[in-house]
Amino acid sequence: MKIVYLAVKYITVVGTFLQGFFEHLSCRMYDVLIEDGRYLRANEMCGHIEHELIKKRGTAFGVCFFPFLFNLLIGLILTAVGSVNIFYLGEFFMSADSKVPNFPNFLFLWVGISCLTNLFPQIEDALTLKEQIYGKGKSNLFVKIIAAPIFAVLYVGSYLQSVGLTLVTSVVFSLFMPSILGTFIPQLYNTVAG
Repeated sequence: MKIVYLAVKYITVVGTFLQGFFEHLSCRMYDVLIEDGRYLRANEMCGHIEHELIKKRGTAFGVCFFPFLFNLLIGLILTAVGSVNIFYLGEFFMSADSKVPNFPNFLFLWVGISCLTNLFPQIEDALTLKEQIYGKGKSNLFVKIIAAPIFAVLYVGSYLQSVGLTLVTSVVFSLFMPSILGTFIPQLYNTVAG
């Protein structure tokens, strides 16, 4: 599985680098000591930075959630641009007469999928967050209920990312994204259908 994980990380190198960069920024923002700040390593820390054990609930949440949020926003915007142009409008080539691929559309799609593939925290960070929120006597019931959906996404996603399945989910999502956008933006659907 390590080979699959590393292959996915290097195929999606832009998202891998951005994930490490946003983790680095989050650790600096919360004054978490960084032990190894290299983003691209040939081990399970590829796309992550090595930092000290986090002992505060808010810090653990911030280090897990903010890199997720930033990569998600970048990934959604760029995937929307690329997938609508390629899969919905069929703009594969620069012009109707040309056989030159429309590189900007494919670049947007690749970078967007790359960011969506590298959303989730490292498994150890997700487990630290679990201990900080759901450990005995750590937080009240209200916080546990409010944090449950976010924690579930981060926790399951970190396991999917550790085996390389987030690339598959990101590609499938990019295929369905024009339909999802057409549901919320009827003008998009009407433009193509009409």
